[in-house]
Amino acid sequence: MATIQRQLVNLEMLAEDLDTLPSEQHWCEQHIRLIEEYQVALELLWESARGETESGFKKRLASSILAAVIESKQMIGVHLKLIGYVLTFWDANKKANEILDTNFGENADKRLELLQVKAIRAKSQLKTVAHAMGQADYQKFIGLLNLQDAQWQWDVLLSRY
Repeated sequence: MATIQRQLVNLEMLAEDLDTLPSEQHWCEQHIRLIEEYQVALELLWESARGETESGFKKRLASSILAAVIESKQMIGVHLKLIGYVLTFWDANKKANEILDTNFGENADKRLELLQVKAIRAKSQLKTVAHAMGQADYQKFIGLLNLQDAQWQWDVLLSRY
């Protein structure tokens, strides 16, 4: 089960990279790439942890700096869902902005509307999961991924969409 330890170390390094990312690079390609790499590493941990008991997993997790954020096997799945929603929102928003900026062609209205609906749906799903997990755990999640933009903050998230 050294695999779980290696995966935790990998996640810790990615979390550190996300934490040290300068604020002017938030929501730039590097930030998104780091979040995507974190998602892939978390999926690998999820697969490895499935065969592990909860108490065995917590023992392995205890020495990790991520213990306060992940806390349990179930929280890995929750984080994967949230990351998926964040990335879906970002991708749909990016494509919608590209349409507005440069590519307003014949079918642009339909594509734009579909992308905006996709972004709103992703944000709504994120809000639902965040609300279920609670403010403290959600704050840990956004801190881990360095989602410091106002739209991801607890009070803003719950007041919109």
